Amino acid sequence: MPMQIQVRLFATLRQLAGWSQQTIEVPEGTTLEQALAIIDERFPALTIGKRTFYAAVNQEYAKGDQVLHAGDEVAIFPPVSGGSAAGSPFRQMSWE
Repeated sequence: MPMQIQVRLFATLRQLAGWSQQTIEVPEGTTLEQALAIIDERFPALTIGKRTFYAAVNQEYAKGDQVLHAGDEVAIFPPVSGGSAAGSPFRQMSWE
């Protein structure tokens, strides 16, 4: 059964997509990583599968295996500061 989630984009991702917030349907039981793959497929201009970014669910940083629930807000944003990638919470996600 499908459920709706809110997707919010920030910074360059918002510019690439041409929108800042969308409601999308995903299957019930979808994880964050699966939702990101669905977003990447539906909005190919984002190419988030080839970018370094961070995601939050309901305004809290989240890992890819977190299961989403109807009405959840998924925020996707690129890193905004420099520094070493070692020990960084940012990660490259790819579905290729």
